[in-house]
Parts: sequence; structure tokens; C-alpha cells
Amino acid sequence: MSTPKKAIAVTMLIFFLGQAGYANWADTFDEGQFGLGTWQFLSYPQVAGTYTQTLLPGDDGNSYLVLGETSSVSKGGAAFGAGFGSTEVFADVCMGAVVNVVGDASHNHHGLGVRMSYFMSDGTATPAPGLVASGYVMHINWENGPANLVIDIEKVVNLQNIMRTDFDVVVPHLGNARSYYAELEAIGAGPVYVTGRLYEYKGGPLVAKTDTLVDTNGNDPWEDANKRDEVFKTGVSGIFAQNERAEPAGFYTTFDDVSSVSDGPAAVAIAPVDGAGDVSVLGELQWVEAAFATGRQLWFGAAGQMQAVDPAPEGTTYDPGRLQPGQTYEWRVDQIGLSGVVTGHTWQFTTSDSVPVDDFELYAGGDALAATWTHNIGEDFSYIFLETATVDQGAKAMRFEYQNQYEPFFTEATRAFEQPQDWTLVNATTLSISFRGRRDNLEQSMYVRIADAAGNEATVMHPYAYAVQSEPWRRWEISLSDLTGAGVDLTAVSALTIGVGDGMDSGQPDDDRDTLYIDRIRLWPAAPTATTRAR
Repeated sequence: MSTPKKAIAVTMLIFFLGQAGYANWADTFDEGQFGLGTWQFLSYPQVAGTYTQTLLPGDDGNSYLVLGETSSVSKGGAAFGAGFGSTEVFADVCMGAVVNVVGDASHNHHGLGVRMSYFMSDGTATPAPGLVASGYVMHINWENGPANLVIDIEKVVNLQNIMRTDFDVVVPHLGNARSYYAELEAIGAGPVYVTGRLYEYKGGPLVAKTDTLVDTNGNDPWEDANKRDEVFKTGVSGIFAQNERAEPAGFYTTFDDVSSVSDGPAAVAIAPVDGAGDVSVLGELQWVEAAFATGRQLWFGAAGQMQAVDPAPEGTTYDPGRLQPGQTYEWRVDQIGLSGVVTGHTWQFTTSDSVPVDDFELYAGGDALAATWTHNIGEDFSYIFLETATVDQGAKAMRFEYQNQYEPFFTEATRAFEQPQDWTLVNATTLSISFRGRRDNLEQSMYVRIADAAGNEATVMHPYAYAVQSEPWRRWEISLSDLTGAGVDLTAVSALTIGVGDGMDSGQPDDDRDTLYIDRIRLWPAAPTATTRAR
């Protein structure tokens, strides 16, 4: 949604939202009548007065709701029209509806909104009078015709999309001139997890699903800066239609079987996320449940072989033990509440052939990384930085800078483990470190040092001093037998150090900093090939 651009004063009629309860409402529009006497239909702008809501009979005698607008925005017509089935306020919520766009006016948006709040502008602080709304919305987007059907989810503040990242998903076939069942779920209060889905019909096969939008009270990576960082915790639920183009004028959108329920949203997988690959064989399952849940049943197993976990977890985490490398697993959480069992969605993930020592994804910021990976130069200098632009995999890496023209003529980054690590649990034979440098770095020795809890150490030098000049990412593989041969106890690894320099003046110009990027430090059960040991 996007229409008014001016600042909006709150001197207008405000729609006040009370405390959220556990509410449900639904309407099938059977026999050409509204099942709810609480429907409100509002629009923006409200000038031409040609926005209508009509109940029509279908071919099977099942009535449906039409949101219609015959005037273009340029002639005073509504850019969008919304319908709110009730003033009931929801927190965790699942909203659904049968949706369809027909006829020549099908090039528009329509969809669902949850945790919505709104007020009515009289036009003094907006370009025109009408509804001004905020909330989480799901679009079923026919803007480019049924051949290009797209669904997406957005956070909207005062009718403005505040997203800098799209959550668009293209429907993967062309037979789209038909009806679907759309579903929008939101659970949590900080973070809030919002997901949109499109089904062939209610209870039928899934057609498309958006990624889950995770909204926190901070400025999220997908969110425009300085717009509205706070989450929407509660609000009403509604449907809407939208078209801001001059041609075709207006919109003509149908809805049926509209519902909003607080005891319907499914649990959300937060780790591993659905479809994740390269998951650690020592990973833990974590999920978020809706507020109605008083218990749960977890299902877990290799793909196609899920079984009920007995006893069911008491909380929202589960440790499945050591998993098989390179295996695809499925899992599901069924939530149990006062109204019965809500069957969850089935999620998949695939384990890695390796186990991460550090992939740098979990650091919230540069301070957290620098506190974990400490350098040897002193507190007055910063050499460890969180990197998001130059990464090997994922979204984060470590940028390691060094100035070896000054004493002690070497620079080290060391991670000391809070608890000694047992690297024998995964039958590992190889430690790998992904790295890349810069072309203008001076040739300098790079090395790795491993220490155990008893103080035994082993240092392995990279065979090529010019490796720090490599601009492509490289994977350095170190045989763990080189460490045990030097007396390191791999059942109690206490620290890992990455260093550059040999104790001699590097010859770097004054104030020059060279840079090394580090990512994906992993243990492997077997060396991939002998030819990749020091690429």
C-alpha cells in the first residue's frame, strides 16, 4: 500500500484498539447475507463515493463478496478499499479467505491484513479524506496480469510500504485465472513472525509461501530506516482491494469464506528454518508457538519417516542428538490448546557434511565479534570487524586487518572457547578455513594455532606467503593429525588463533592496513580431496 506522502497529524478521528483477547470471527456470505453485523467498509480516498461492497450469488448458489470501484484514482476513486469483519482485536492470529480476481479489471492488488490499526482523515493533513491504516499485509498481486501472479507480505505504516527488501514469491504456473485460498499468520510480540501462504483451496495443496518476515523493535535489515521500527503487537483483521493505475479504472475483487482466528496460527520454525541446508549435525530444533498453545506434539525424522517424539518436549526446543551428515530431515510441531490440536506445517532441512566451528552468523554486531575474537595488539586499536559485504556463505564474515610494519610484526585473532571443544565427537579428520585477501596486500605468512586446555599448542603455516593476496575465496584444509602429532588433545580444544606475520617488519607503508576475510571455519569427517588442501 502507498498513497499519502504528507505527515499525518493525529488530530483526526482515531479508531481506538483496546486490549487484545482471544477472539474468532468468520463469514461465508451464505444466502446472500452478511453473517456478521459488524462489517465496516472504508476506503482511501473517499471522494467519488463509487467504492461498493456487494454480495453476489455464485454458480453453485454460494454467495460471495465483491469489493468494487468503478472510478480511477485520478477521478476521485478509491486507490484501495478495505473491509473489517469485526472490531475484535487479535494478537496471534491466522486470517484466511477465498480470493479471486475476474474480468478486465483484474490488474490490481488484493489481500489480507492483520494487526491493523486505522483512523479516518478528514483531508486536512492528507491529500484527501479517507482511511489511513497500518499493519502487516499480504498481497495477492495481479498488477501484471494472471500470467504473473505474485504473493508478498509487507509492513505498512499509514498506508506506506516501509520495506527495503521484497518478500515476493512468484506463483509457479500459469493457470491463475481462478480462485485460491490465501492465509496470513502473525505470532509473537517481539519478534513478530509473519508468513503468507496461497493454497489451491482451503486444506488443499500449498501453491506458494513467502519467507517469514521477522519484525523486531529495532531497525531490521528488510525495513526502511527511521520509519516505524516498533512491532505491531495487536490489531483488527481485514481484507482489501487496491489499484492506483488509471487504466483499467478501479478494481473488482471477490472474497469468500473470510475468517480471523486466534487459535489457528501454526508454530514457526526459527532454527533450522524451512528449507535450510548446510545445517550442523549437532544442531538443535527451535520454534515459536502461538499464545493459545498449552502443549505440543513434535514430529521428527528422516524425510518421509517422521515419528512422534515421546515424550513430547516440555518447551520450544529439542535436541535430536547427533544427526547423519548429508541427510534431509522433516519435522512438525502440532500445538495443543483449549480448542484442540492445530496441526503444524511440515518443515525440511538438510545437514551438512561438516560441523561449524564458527560461521560468524550469530554475532549481533561488531562489538560482539571483537569481544569473542580478540587480537594481540592492545585495546587502543581495532583490527576485528564484522563483515556483511564480502562473505563466502551466509550473511556475515570476519574482516581481519593487520599492520605488521609495527612491533611485534605479527597480528593474531584468537577465539578462546568458553568450554573446551571436543572435536572427536564428529569423527573429524580435517579443519577447514575459508579466506580471501586483497590483491594489494603484501606477501606475508599466514598461520593457524590450536591450543588445548592443558596448554599444548600446534601451529600450522600456510604453504604460500602470497595466499593473502587471493581475491577469490579459498578453502585452507588442515589435517587434524598434524595437531595430534604435535601433542594437542582434540577432546579439549581451548583456543583457535589465526595469524599473519613472522615477527619481521612486513615493509608495509606507514599507516597502511592489509586485510584478510575469514568465513566458514569447519570440521570435516574426511578431507574432500588431496588436491584442495592448500588452495
